[in-house]
Amino acid sequence: MTLTPLSQVLREARRQLAGRAPGSEQDAAVLARLTQLQQARALQPVLVPESAGPTLPRRAARGGAWLAGALLLLAGALLAFEPPQLDGMGATPRALADAADSGFLPLVSQEEWRRALADQRQSAVWLMPAELPRERLALLGLPFDTARADERVRAELMLHPSGQLLAVRFVP
Repeated sequence: MTLTPLSQVLREARRQLAGRAPGSEQDAAVLARLTQLQQARALQPVLVPESAGPTLPRRAARGGAWLAGALLLLAGALLAFEPPQLDGMGATPRALADAADSGFLPLVSQEEWRRALADQRQSAVWLMPAELPRERLALLGLPFDTARADERVRAELMLHPSGQLLAVRFVP
């Protein structure tokens, strides 16, 4: 068995394929028929059966409307209920009224806040200037601009002489 070089095998294959190629008249006939079919298809209207169902934009619009309605109902339900007042937290309306006089937002329970205000008359509390991350506003339930999250906020911290953080006041 003798091996034929690859280049010789490829030359022979090229010669055989060249002999089987269609003629130019056959190419022209196929091209004319394809052009005729394409023109006929372009003139026919596309009919969509009614059983096909709604199109994607219509389904998306319906889904969006349902979602918006559900969100409105949820928002209404949340607004209808009064938020619970947690015992031991300084964010009760009375504590906030006490803090409004001094400008400080209490971070301790209402009892501790009242005690600190009473103790302030006998022993001074410490005021410490600080710069806090802006995201701390959100943790305290205050408005928070996420576009400025990397900026810092100037604040004053009220500390008990024992070192306990009592309240915070944001300054311009």
